[in-house]
Amino acid sequence: MAKLVGIIPAAGRGARLGPLPFSKELFPLDFQKSNTGHNIRQLPKVISQYLVERMILAKVSHILFVLGDRKQDIMQYYGGGERFGTHFAYLYQEEPRGMPFALDLARPWLNEDDIVLFGMPDTLFFPEDAFLHLLDFHLRERNELTLGLFPTTKPYKFGMVDFDENGNVLICIDKPKQTSLKYMWGIACWSQAFTFLMAEYLAARADIVHEVVLSDVFQYGVEQRLATKALCFTEGIYWDVGTPDELMQVIRNIGNLEGPYLLTDEHE
Repeated sequence: MAKLVGIIPAAGRGARLGPLPFSKELFPLDFQKSNTGHNIRQLPKVISQYLVERMILAKVSHILFVLGDRKQDIMQYYGGGERFGTHFAYLYQEEPRGMPFALDLARPWLNEDDIVLFGMPDTLFFPEDAFLHLLDFHLRERNELTLGLFPTTKPYKFGMVDFDENGNVLICIDKPKQTSLKYMWGIACWSQAFTFLMAEYLAARADIVHEVVLSDVFQYGVEQRLATKALCFTEGIYWDVGTPDELMQVIRNIGNLEGPYLLTDEHE
């Protein structure tokens, strides 16, 4: 039976934040109330939970985490997903060969009609219901790959996307040093056609030494005329919380956060 599956790659070493005594995906950003019997407790709310909650809001059937070496604490934290009202499962990536290889590990567990929601566990984005809008657009337009775009003033940090007036993706380029492009991909949704296209792309590069980046796979899909469109969240905000500067900015603001426009930095 067809289902909606969330895939969260968490196999990276998290070197950008420096040495941590735990996985960066478990860095607490805020606190949340937890009702246990007659007691109300304040429990930490970690970075990756924001992505998990946004996927659950879109009604995923279950979520697959891809873990790497020394990432067992993520599995211990989330467990089977019961306290989140969904099902979690875990895949292991033996060698950190890049995000596309991590995502491809989910392929044997996906059925023909399954739709994938993808996001990064060290990010925070608005609107909170972005996945709902992305999925609706993906199904309505009968896309095979749909990219959720956010404005950025730091194109050198992200995968940048150009698209036409109908949302058709024209080009996807990773971390350009110079560009006039204004929108980066932050989340994605895809069907089986892209799952197999990514496997084809990786099979042809099985022996490469350098790390494969997902933007290049998206670009390959465009070149192969895969039905690829972009949904642009023109008023949205996307934070890469895996870097020290943006992590500190989010921590300073998140206690009063009720929407994207309360964050204060150069996005404003």
